[in-house]
Amino acid sequence: MFLAKSATLAWLAVIVFLTLLYAFELVQRAVVLISDGSPIALAMGLAIIVLPPFAVAFVLIEIRFGLNAAKLQRMVDEAGLAFDYELRPSGRAVRESAKIGFERFKSLVEENEENHLYWFLLADAYDKMGDRPRARKTARKAFLLAKQAGAL
Repeated sequence: MFLAKSATLAWLAVIVFLTLLYAFELVQRAVVLISDGSPIALAMGLAIIVLPPFAVAFVLIEIRFGLNAAKLQRMVDEAGLAFDYELRPSGRAVRESAKIGFERFKSLVEENEENHLYWFLLADAYDKMGDRPRARKTARKAFLLAKQAGAL
């Protein structure tokens, strides 16, 4: 099993703890409002009780996304497919370098649409280009292909 860096795991534990604390507090407030008896308090209590499961679900979805991305990144590194982007002092990719990486991985995906590592590298290129929604959509495609291939 893949293990993340200890600092990442520590932040992950903090986020999970805070989310669970938030969920617990909201459920408590909802119970108080529901037990009040007035129609408005009852409606507010029922509305509030719906929020904690969504918060927990969203955190779990993001954790799973991050773990899958980390596994595929490790596979990319082991396969020697990573692209060495030119970075600014801030750590963000230089636009021209990101464009070169994007074109490279776009053509690789077009040549072999079933390769989950190429899709993951294309997702990374989208991210380097600043297109986060497409990056996440493409990463989900990479995860699906990796699961179908038995890699995840």
